[in-house]
Amino acid sequence: MRKRRISISLICILSAGVIMIAFAAFRGRKPYKDLEAVQIVSAEVRLTPPDKTIRITEIEELADLLRGVVIYNEDNSYTEYSGQGVIFTLTMTDGTQTSIMAYNPFLVIDGVGYKTKYEPCEALNQYANMLLDLTEMSAFADNMQEIIFHATVIEAAEDWILVKPAEDSLEFDSADKISIFNKEKLALQIGDTVEIVYNGEILESYPAQLGEVYKITLLEQGKADTMWDRLPMVRVNNKLYYDTGRESTVSGRCGNMDGEITSAVDGTEIPTEDNQSNFGSGFGYQYGAGDTIEIYMNEKWFVFEHREESE
Repeated sequence: MRKRRISISLICILSAGVIMIAFAAFRGRKPYKDLEAVQIVSAEVRLTPPDKTIRITEIEELADLLRGVVIYNEDNSYTEYSGQGVIFTLTMTDGTQTSIMAYNPFLVIDGVGYKTKYEPCEALNQYANMLLDLTEMSAFADNMQEIIFHATVIEAAEDWILVKPAEDSLEFDSADKISIFNKEKLALQIGDTVEIVYNGEILESYPAQLGEVYKITLLEQGKADTMWDRLPMVRVNNKLYYDTGRESTVSGRCGNMDGEITSAVDGTEIPTEDNQSNFGSGFGYQYGAGDTIEIYMNEKWFVFEHREESE
């Protein structure tokens, strides 16, 4: 009878132990509940995908997230899953280094996988992706440059202007005339002085064009009777052809030129002789569709159209 009582007692103790172990496993444990930010010398996170590593500077926020992490039973079946993993690498004050991968529903600590509580693990994943977004936004902002130069308006239409950069500017060294889209439809006129903010890219065309214009500001209105450079033009067969700012789309053209610009006048003047321009000489041309000619400059064809002469 005594032996039977002992056996029952042992069974009860073992059962209680199993229940306690199962209950503990169900509740989980917090491996970093006592972690303090001062214990971490440095930290970084690698996100895969997109296979990028980011250095973490706000250690306190990371430590707070790690203190909330809960793990349950050991489980290395995470290798059978696919998805984004974020791996935090911590260097501690005692010289040790630890690796923590948030890979819901797993947390992998120094290569050992554990089932984990969803919410804290997801918070680590979102934290890593937030750092990635901030890093990419910062890199984009660093790559954006704003170049400013002053110029004089020499031709103006409703949605575009032709300007002559200030002669002491780097833009003037690249091009004496620049065509700019006036997207804000500023009321500009010939002779106005403007400030132009753009991304620093000057396209190879004539007149030149800018890559991206951020802003055009009127600095000073010009006098109506002031003489400024004129729109690029050429006289052929006693008719004036004006630059349209368009590049030709003709393909498979004949290789023979119909004529050549043989002389030039100043940019402020109107050509008075046949085959004369106010932007240079030595350019070949061909007759285009309608009342146009197409001039070959800088290995490109540009369209000039006939307009009635006006001072």
